[in-house]
Order: sequence, then C-alpha cells, then structure tokens
Amino acid sequence: MSMDSSYSDLDHRIDRVKREVTSELSDVSDKLHDLENSVDELEGIPRRVDSLEYDLQEAKEETERLDSDLRAEISGVESSVSRLTTRVAALERHLRQAKGAVVADLDDRGGELHALALIVEKGIAAQSGLLTDYQRATLQMAGTRLHSALEARRQHRHTVLTAAAVLAGTPAGDPKRKAAVLDFQTSAPKAREVHGRIAQLRADSQKSERQLAADDALRARHRKTIDAGQRADTKLRMRLRSRLSDVLSGTDLMPVWFHTAFGPMAPARGANDWLDTATDVLAYRATYKVTDPVVALGPPPDGPRNSRRALWYEELKRNLRRWG
Repeated sequence: MSMDSSYSDLDHRIDRVKREVTSELSDVSDKLHDLENSVDELEGIPRRVDSLEYDLQEAKEETERLDSDLRAEISGVESSVSRLTTRVAALERHLRQAKGAVVADLDDRGGELHALALIVEKGIAAQSGLLTDYQRATLQMAGTRLHSALEARRQHRHTVLTAAAVLAGTPAGDPKRKAAVLDFQTSAPKAREVHGRIAQLRADSQKSERQLAADDALRARHRKTIDAGQRADTKLRMRLRSRLSDVLSGTDLMPVWFHTAFGPMAPARGANDWLDTATDVLAYRATYKVTDPVVALGPPPDGPRNSRRALWYEELKRNLRRWG
C-alpha cells in the first residue's frame, strides 16, 4: 500500500470521527439547552408560588372584609326589623284603643263548633282502637306464609314420589335413575324442613285470622261513629278556614293571641302552610274551649303526656315556632 493511499484512508477516518463527534456534540448541546430551560422553569416556580400566596392572602382579606360588611348589614337589618316590630306593636295597640276599632272574635262562642269538634274526637277515639293498615297487612302475611309453605311442601312431596316411582320401576344402570336419585336426595329433606314449620305457621295464621276478624267486627260496630267524625272534621275545618279567610280579607283587627302567634297576615311564602297551622290552632281552641286572649294554645294540658290533647298540643307548639 502506497503512502498516499494510507494518508487518504486516514483522512476518511478522521472525517468520519469528526462527523460523529460533531453530531454527539450537537445532541449534548440540545440536551444542555433543554436542561437550562428546565432550570429556568424551576427557578421561576418559587416566584409563582409567592405570587399565588400573595393572591390568596388578598382574596382572604377581601373575604374577611366582605364577611364583616355582611355581618354589619345583617345587624343593621335586624335592628331595623326590631324597631319596625316595636312600632307596629305600638300602632297595633293604638288601633285597638281607637274609638270604633273592631277586634275579630275567632273563638267559638255559641258552642256549635265545639259540638262538631266533639263528634270529631269521638270518631278519632273509635279509630284509635282499630288496627292500622300496616298492622292488618302484617297479620295478613301470616296466611300468605302458610299458603306458600303448603304449596312448597306439596311440590317437594310430588318430586319425591315421582323420583321414588322411577327408582322402583327402573333397573340399575337406567339413565333415568341418576336424575331420580338426585331429585329424591334434594327434595326429601326440603319436604321435611317445610313440614316441620307448617304447624307453627298454621297456628300463627289462625291467630292472625282471629285478630283480623275481631278488627273487622270492631270496624263494623264503630263505622258510623268514624264516618260521622270524618264528616264533622271536614265541616269543622271548612268553617274555621272560611271564618279565618273572611277576617283576614276584612278590616277587623286580629285577636292578640293570633297576632302574637302568626303575625297580622299570611306570609308571601308558605301561605297555605300558614293557613293550615292557623286552622289547626282554631280547631284545638274550639275542641277544648280555649279562650285565652294572649296565648294561642292556652296553658299546657293536664293529664297523661300521651293523651290525644297532650300530643296535639306538642305538635301545634312545634308548628307555631315556624311562624312566631
């Protein structure tokens, strides 16, 4: 090999190495550039965090300021409402003392409403002695459970008898015997298990039937009283609501007890609920002859805490908290 060719081959190798080194240097440079960008981004994170913390602190201070302003506004509104309530009460007293002022009498003075209320109470008392719909449905389930058990026992016994007939009438090795053996082994214990429960289920069903029959007889005996009570309740509430509507739409002043419990008029929202509660209170006053001029329900009732009157009193007292 000549000297010239050796130098030429060496030059080619050097050029190739230069190109490879140049390419690798370019890759390293690109990676270094990316790394520098990443470092710049990382260095910017603390600044962004500081900015976010600053914004958060500003938002917190603004929220606290708004909360303080809102509390001040609410306090101002409450003070205004309190002053307005005092003025309305003073105006109410002035109107009541004015010459010619008429205060509506919502109570039952003639006794007619009380008589209706007594019929209602008799109907409720008769109804309370009856089984509820849920209790009747529970008792009726006893008969359903007995019927289901009898049907299940019948089906299991039929399967057992059918399998026994196949076993008795087929030789060993018959394909039908394998299925019959499985049916017999499965249904025989199930039939015994169901049979063992039927005596108790029958006793429960008979007991339930007696209770239902007694309730049916009681319903038949008190049907007229219950129906009369329901009709009287409808009539009583229609009269009370009509009287209340007439007074509210007229110019007469409401009684003090009504004004204290419900205010001077129905609210813009929940007017129907307001009227229903007011009607309930009127019914309570008519039923128990409450005529207290200031307290809507009068004094708490004496007697057992679970009595009809005591329970009604507590229910109305809870409802009145919404409107007082």
